[in-house]
Amino acid sequence: MRKGLLLTLVAGIALVATQALASDTKHLTGHLSSQAVTGPDCTSPVGLCTAGRLIGGIHGEFEFTGTSLTPSSTPGVFFYTGTIVVHTAKGDLTCTDAGAYSFAPTGEVVDLCTITGGTGELAGATGSIQISGVFTFDGGGDSDYAARLVLP
Repeated sequence: MRKGLLLTLVAGIALVATQALASDTKHLTGHLSSQAVTGPDCTSPVGLCTAGRLIGGIHGEFEFTGTSLTPSSTPGVFFYTGTIVVHTAKGDLTCTDAGAYSFAPTGEVVDLCTITGGTGELAGATGSIQISGVFTFDGGGDSDYAARLVLP
């Protein structure tokens, strides 16, 4: 009985180790520029859409569509959620997104994009993209990002 339990335990550890070795984790950094999207091109139920470009470790165009916008207890600061799709030459990355935005004149923003999947060479991707910078509806956005991209 103990020998069978030990063999099962060893096999389980070997399986987990093999799966961990099979995945490829990349730590990537870069820059993001964005602008507000308005009118019929914005399908957000809260009227919050942006689009732009990432350069650096992840390179491509993106669209953000807001799904919620909630005031925080700090005057002028709002929490938001939404989805981001990044289109790269290797495929698309899809994220569920959450962040905080200050409607102050300088428009500070912090954001966590949780990668939920991808297409093409990015199929099955997981990880996250942390974004920090500024955004104004008139001037657009200027941010940096740090990503942890895990590919199967």
